[in-house]
Amino acid sequence: MSFERARLHEYEHLLSRPGLAATGLRWALGPQGAFVMNGPLLRLPDELNMEPNLRVLDIGCGRASVLRFMDGRVRFDHQPVGLDFSRAILRHAQRDAAGAARPPALVQGSATSLPIASGAFDLVLCGYLVKHLDDDGLRDLLDEVWRVLAPGGLALIWEFASTGRRFLDAWNRRWLGRHVRSPQLRSGRTLLRFAQEAGFPFAIEAGLRPFLFPPVPRASILFGRPPEDA
Repeated sequence: MSFERARLHEYEHLLSRPGLAATGLRWALGPQGAFVMNGPLLRLPDELNMEPNLRVLDIGCGRASVLRFMDGRVRFDHQPVGLDFSRAILRHAQRDAAGAARPPALVQGSATSLPIASGAFDLVLCGYLVKHLDDDGLRDLLDEVWRVLAPGGLALIWEFASTGRRFLDAWNRRWLGRHVRSPQLRSGRTLLRFAQEAGFPFAIEAGLRPFLFPPVPRASILFGRPPEDA
């Protein structure tokens, strides 16, 4: 069983259970939790100068709260797409979007083998996903991001980060491990190296902050494909 699929089974099992851990995870993935855990993303439409003509994909969208917020701010011309491996969490996303004027399109699929046409998107978002991937899975994800990005397209990854201190990282893994076993914590520098090795000529640490909750550091990178005439 792949690392990614093993993490999927853990999430599906947890989401189907009663109890505080499952309730906390559903809250964290929902609209209120998404804003608490993703505060810097509230400024993203302005900081990236998002235009309505962008075609947007959110990989590991969860309940698609971030995607719906951005569509509400920008009013994209094209229906944004959210992809998640978990059918259970996509059912929550569908319920959350019920009655919305234009809910995002929701797709079930693997982040390492996207059921998406090549060159179909101008902006790819990927939050809190790569901790579920081993190094080979992260390479596969980045290869897929390259494939689905149009020339000149950008991608943004953010995730819980390694501090580089064994004790703190062990503590943070233990805290995060309430929801998933063996989270892969990587620094921004490490994520940047993976993106560069995947062939992205533009890759920088995004420096998204401040993240106020939970009190675990984050890493974020912004990277992209060159325009066709580059």
